[in-house]
Amino acid sequence: MPDVWAYADMHNIRIKTMEAEKYIARKNVQQTYGNLLPAISANGAFTDNIKIQPTLIPASLFNPTAPAGTYTEATFGRRYIYNANITAQFDLLNTRDWFSIKAEKLNEEIAGLNIAKSKADLYEQLANAYYSCLLLSKAAQLSSENLQTATALYDIARNKFAEGQISEVTLNTALINREKAAKSLDIAEENQALQRNSLRQLLNTNDSIHISDSNFIAIAFTEDTSFAPDPDVALSYKQMLASKTQWQSSKAAFAPTLSAVYQYNTQVAADDFLKFDNSNTIPQQYWGLRLSLPLFNGNTKHYQVQKARMDYELKQQQYEASRLQSAIADQDIRSSFNSAGAAFDRSGTILKLYQNNDAHAGKRMEEGIISLDERLKVYSELITNQNEYLQSMSDYFIQQYRLKIRRINFTE
Repeated sequence: MPDVWAYADMHNIRIKTMEAEKYIARKNVQQTYGNLLPAISANGAFTDNIKIQPTLIPASLFNPTAPAGTYTEATFGRRYIYNANITAQFDLLNTRDWFSIKAEKLNEEIAGLNIAKSKADLYEQLANAYYSCLLLSKAAQLSSENLQTATALYDIARNKFAEGQISEVTLNTALINREKAAKSLDIAEENQALQRNSLRQLLNTNDSIHISDSNFIAIAFTEDTSFAPDPDVALSYKQMLASKTQWQSSKAAFAPTLSAVYQYNTQVAADDFLKFDNSNTIPQQYWGLRLSLPLFNGNTKHYQVQKARMDYELKQQQYEASRLQSAIADQDIRSSFNSAGAAFDRSGTILKLYQNNDAHAGKRMEEGIISLDERLKVYSELITNQNEYLQSMSDYFIQQYRLKIRRINFTE
């Protein structure tokens, strides 16, 4: 299984998607750090005053003897105007930027834990499909052996029926057993093919897959055996911290913002296009401090704080519930693994006894000690026990891979 899991880490599309999302989250952290840098912009403009509007001014400005109430038309300005400016702003105090950085860092950690959680889920699906193939292989093996036995019994029954030694009911019973064995073999082989396809889908490959029981290695487990950190609990904890940061950020919206601003403007005016021999240059430059204090905006920020606080309290409850559920689940894994292992061992012992009984009944029937009806009865008991054995094997497979997965540290 470790090889299967390692292959899935590199090829499963869901894991690749989660890794891409973590990469995006890392870039979001870098982007929020960029918000701490000053914002600088440069602008340029060109204006062609095709016709400058004249302005009326009192004639007495130019001629003191001019009659009152008379005006003279005068044109001010030049035709071609060139403008350029540089503006810079740097936030000296903006607490929301720091909360944004903290939130994005938590989102990156959450993205990493989502990968861990997805891997844990994927490993369980892979193990389920792999061990299902292994279980169905065992079922197909038993069904193949049963088919041989049932076919041999049916041949004997057919001969005895032709000789008038048994009833048609016994003949039909032997035929039913043969058909059931053939049906079980077909179902096991078909389901095994389906599980292989499920495994290919999870591994994102169309290559052939070799299923070997060498991957099924019994593991020792004691009450002192420790489990790795639960990705669900770690994820819930980070989500709680992210919610807390969001709550703090919403409260920081009431805090003032202090910024330093700088601007440089220059204007060049000329009468000829792109000729600056007889032009005028008019510069302007200033810097200052800008304080922004939110006073009232319809209580929107107040409601956001209330919603963020409620979400944080909910995330706290979810985190505590996740810790409790994980602890209970770990106890269940310990108990289920031990009971499933004991049941599987007993089922193997019982199956061997039934197989011995079946072989012994076959010899006794050949010796004429028991009838075919009694032989078929012993065979039916073996088939029933085989199903119980396969169920015990399935339970043990499930509990074993659950235990193996639970001991893998996905959060490293």
